[in-house]
Amino acid sequence: MSTLVIGEALIDEVAFADGSCLRGPGGSMLNVAIGLRRLGRTVRLVTDFGLDPDGEILAEYTASNGLELWLRADAERTNPTSVSRTVIGEDGVSSQSLTFTWDIQDIPESGACKLDLQVLAPTCLAFGSAACHVEPGASKVRNWVSHLRDSATIVYDPNVSACLIDDRANARDRVEDFVALADIVKASDEDVARLYGARADSGDIAAGWLSLGPSLVIVTRGTADTLLYPRSGSPIRIPSQQVDVIDTAGAGDSFFAALIDGLTRISLDGAAHRDNLNDISRTHLQSLGAYASTAASLTASRRGAVPPTREELAAVNGRYRAM
Repeated sequence: MSTLVIGEALIDEVAFADGSCLRGPGGSMLNVAIGLRRLGRTVRLVTDFGLDPDGEILAEYTASNGLELWLRADAERTNPTSVSRTVIGEDGVSSQSLTFTWDIQDIPESGACKLDLQVLAPTCLAFGSAACHVEPGASKVRNWVSHLRDSATIVYDPNVSACLIDDRANARDRVEDFVALADIVKASDEDVARLYGARADSGDIAAGWLSLGPSLVIVTRGTADTLLYPRSGSPIRIPSQQVDVIDTAGAGDSFFAALIDGLTRISLDGAAHRDNLNDISRTHLQSLGAYASTAASLTASRRGAVPPTREELAAVNGRYRAM
């Protein structure tokens, strides 16, 4: 059982009011892929970065985490590596900007790529974030999702950054187009507010998304509880794990990775199990939600976007080892 992850790997840059600056590897889907590796999963990341010093940082970082990449040929990677910049003012208020030059192969049907897919045989495809909102990469991500939907469970996280929304209506249309291709959608309450307005009701939005095709919609609410909306039955509320929160960066990505890992461990991954996923039991939903929430809480309890290992999750709850 393997997972294909599609999305950005970039450099996170944080500039402080005193003139200091921190730079390092980042990107939501990069965090998800590493989270899956730390949980013992076979995973490959379809991503993009330049052949520049920032690209070298990302290449070394992914290699040190044992992560296999799917990149375009070197001759095509003439773009600089994408950078996400956060500026924190003296008043503590931050602003964000994104220099995004991300691109991937158009359709995974060339000789080598097609052969690699046959060998990897992914049973889950996870994607989302900026890579799905910015062209030319966004349309190519859709091509990959459409191509793999007949064999893999599709898991989508919109992860809509405020700096990516110039036109809310267009952003909603793009997100809903991807939702219609997905089996599971995981979004934050901030995603819902950015797409539909601050007064939007998560339950109403989840119902609308479920009508487009997914089996399950999940709405995370920061350090508060998480709401699971299955296709059949009433919503399920998963209480947040009680930890001393140090840094919430990457917590949502750890939730997403553990959700996918948990799905494979109860044998509901793969398009062949799509009907079973539609009828997933409340017991399995509660277990999946608690497992993913625990992973997010462990990440939030330490500095940096460091996802938990399988052993760390088992230390919190021994039954996760046997899940």
